[in-house]
Amino acid sequence: MKLRRWLISFVVALPLCGLATLATLEARLSDPIAEPAVPAYESDKPAPNPLRNAYFGELHLHTAVSLDANIFDTDGGPRSAYRFARGGEITLPGSGVKKRLEAPLDFAAVTDHAEGMGMLHECYDRPGKSYWTIDCIGIRHKLTLVFPRLFANVRQEGTMLAQYSEAACAKDGKRCIDGARDVWKDMQAAAREYYVPGTFTTFIGYEYSPTLRDSGMLHRNVIFRGDKVPNNVFSAMDGFAEDLMRWLAMQCTGDCRVMTIPHNPNFSWGLMFSDRDSNGQPSTAQTVALRSRYDAAVEIFQAKGASECTTGVGNNDEQCGFENFWPACTAEQEKIDPKTGQHAPRCVAASDMVRNILRRGLSEERKTGTNPAKLGIVGGTDNHNGAPGDTQESRWNGHGGVNDALPEQRLGLKRGLVARSLGFSPAIVNPGGLTGVWAEENTREAIWDAIKRKETFATSGTRVRARMFAGFDLPADLHRQPDAIRVAYAKGVPMGGDLPATANGRAPTFVAWALRDANSAPLQRIQIVKGWTSGSETKEKVYDIACADGLQPDKLTQRCPDNGARVNLSDCSISTDKGAAELATTWRDPEFNPDESAFYYLRVLENPVCRYSQRDAIKLGVAHPTNVPPTLQERAWSSPIWYQPKK
Repeated sequence: MKLRRWLISFVVALPLCGLATLATLEARLSDPIAEPAVPAYESDKPAPNPLRNAYFGELHLHTAVSLDANIFDTDGGPRSAYRFARGGEITLPGSGVKKRLEAPLDFAAVTDHAEGMGMLHECYDRPGKSYWTIDCIGIRHKLTLVFPRLFANVRQEGTMLAQYSEAACAKDGKRCIDGARDVWKDMQAAAREYYVPGTFTTFIGYEYSPTLRDSGMLHRNVIFRGDKVPNNVFSAMDGFAEDLMRWLAMQCTGDCRVMTIPHNPNFSWGLMFSDRDSNGQPSTAQTVALRSRYDAAVEIFQAKGASECTTGVGNNDEQCGFENFWPACTAEQEKIDPKTGQHAPRCVAASDMVRNILRRGLSEERKTGTNPAKLGIVGGTDNHNGAPGDTQESRWNGHGGVNDALPEQRLGLKRGLVARSLGFSPAIVNPGGLTGVWAEENTREAIWDAIKRKETFATSGTRVRARMFAGFDLPADLHRQPDAIRVAYAKGVPMGGDLPATANGRAPTFVAWALRDANSAPLQRIQIVKGWTSGSETKEKVYDIACADGLQPDKLTQRCPDNGARVNLSDCSISTDKGAAELATTWRDPEFNPDESAFYYLRVLENPVCRYSQRDAIKLGVAHPTNVPPTLQERAWSSPIWYQPKK
């Protein structure tokens, strides 16, 4: 009510300022949809590689078409983002920093929020009926006090759906639904203009973005394979996630193909991968089947933290402390509210962490014969500056417009509105991650199919390459053979695949390989993370399988010794004589039981480097925040390989 009174007084005062003042303000407001045409790109499309290449890209990116980016001064739209992904330069909002990627991306999807597209269209449409509404005035003039109000509109709670702004969208939301259609058409056009098969791939997509109480999120990115897409987007105002999937089943048929990607489950308060639907009601076989059909992968890492694992929720791994956003829930906090299907906010339980979700899938398969958690692994940034792939710790200048544009904001010396609204300390945010795929060529069809079949890996922001195969007939020295990849495809399965039940009880053999990013630190080790069923329980174990610097894993602890790599915190220089440019090995599971279901995924660790926050602290000459470490180890995670015994 106070915000509404303030905005009304602002509007009433406008005539006293004179029409010239208003005209001056409007003159500098850019329509995020009206951007320059795409420059001409020439490209000779290379021949497909049947053994597949590694491509890096972004599947979670916001531009000025997203209201929560627009209102915080991001003014570049989809075309600007695609130019940046290809190596072009942008000016970051709030700081004026000129930014360019050190290496272009291979693919990108602009996934602006469906919930604000129509409202943005209406607020910039001067002849329209919404132009002079309170919300639209606030949006056009970047009044950040409108943000909490807009954020509240997209809240779902139990059976309560998100609501359209009645003033801006009309009671039935029709004006915004119609407006979203026009914005969606332009987003499709931008993706078509910048798609250069063989060189740079764009995907048509958007984000379905309902919020939960206390900043919780139940978001999914919707990624289409080609140009055939529905004529509008489906938002949180139109239905729950299961309704989205039913709508896709009706609207995306024939040549239209689509997948959904749940992201940062650490913010879902236990609901994203629980035994309940998005409305808090118990899941049915139909809704479980819908999620299995459309949810192809899960985002394991992004700006709002890692969702792999957390100490205190059944994980026994010392690397589970990496970039965790929320603490583990207490026994009282993890109790589920029967009306909403959620545990307490701002903490994580087992159903919020990817490794535990994979373990739960094994348990469900044991009970029902179907694993509902066969998910590939991807990463993203959730960048709101329109800067896809802006993930380098050493060159990061924030990702949320004027909220974190300056070092003092990122360190928490000044706290922006988003940090206050979502209830976190700013320094805990990180630059986000990337998605890597193994595909025959850089085209929509090849990359989309790679994600769908789960031949993917995620990184915490670097371009480290990771690859794994498994089989029962792979040679023990396969990683040393010149035709290792051909043999691995012929006699095994890649990451994302299923190992058939063994007939003779032999343990599977894994071949693993990693190549460093030349713009990051050398590699330290390769690990395999295993989860398996044991009676009515599931267990997990981490094995170090390849160590840098000629070291060998300890036979008792299964860990590589410390290789001595260090970081100088005064200038962020790192050891130059430690680590490896490449690591590879062939490994056999020493504790394999052919009667137990299992999954295996690869994790690659680099030598430690300065976290961006340490560089900011050096720049300002202040102490580093105590709530985050000054260094980190960048890493990559592969999609799992699953083993299922004979039934």
